Amino acid sequence: MFTPATRLKATFAELELAMSALADLLSATEPLSASCYPLPMVASGEEHLPITHIEVANIQGAAAVNAAIEGYRQWYIQPNCSTKASFRLPGFLVLPSSCKIELTTLVTRINDLKSQFKAQVQEVEGRDQRFTLVHDALPGLITLQVYRHLVLLPHEASRLGFTWANKQIIQKVDKEQLVQQLMAARHTPPPLVEEHIWLQAVEREIYDVKRLPAAVELRLRRPVKTHPMVNVRWQEEITPRQRQVKAHLPLLLCQDELPAITPLSDYPPASTRKRRAAQITDEPVIPRLHIYPYQPK
Repeated sequence: MFTPATRLKATFAELELAMSALADLLSATEPLSASCYPLPMVASGEEHLPITHIEVANIQGAAAVNAAIEGYRQWYIQPNCSTKASFRLPGFLVLPSSCKIELTTLVTRINDLKSQFKAQVQEVEGRDQRFTLVHDALPGLITLQVYRHLVLLPHEASRLGFTWANKQIIQKVDKEQLVQQLMAARHTPPPLVEEHIWLQAVEREIYDVKRLPAAVELRLRRPVKTHPMVNVRWQEEITPRQRQVKAHLPLLLCQDELPAITPLSDYPPASTRKRRAAQITDEPVIPRLHIYPYQPK
């Protein structure tokens, strides 16, 4: 009978084989264009410092292909680097359309194995138990970097615009659903928190939500760490015509016509778009959940 660790190792071994096949294909194929924008690694202990500047490099051609191949398999802890700031390598590889079928098959296989690996890890109950399983089976592995799917664009692109995202996630929150969520959480305190202290805190949160005036809505406003994005515009008349993709790893494109490229620049950009001021107060109703009152006009 296979143990969870044995199954995990077997799936990871299959993933490594599929990645090797992808590396062989990329190495043997002359790209129409290839660029990667390496970012400085975050030193251990500096992952929570405010981000004021990020210097971006730019490598092209064969060097970019090699960097992409290594980046796709960057799964382990690096010396002196933070394990809480995940590895990112924005970029793109434009390959001829003749290899689309083979590339699609490989990328689909790789992403299926990534999903299977993640599912096997999450079958184990408890964060500490999952950590032990992964690091006993594969010491030094960073699961987030294994979980990330490779992105092969499904349509031909006319433009790739790399940029930085550091906005907040803002979502509408239903009051009744939030109260139900809090009531369900009353008897499940997090680790190292005494049950009676947790119960008192959650009961106070329920009271604070219920006493809000009827006209006040709720919003989740959670800060997002600065990270690279790419705006993709399709050649075809597709709705929506544009899609935004996280640029964690180099995008793969199969097409014979090069898209227009706006490369990733240093952070912060020279110019930023002004946004309308949000109608969300600065005082949260529930700080730990990033829940804020919102007064519509």
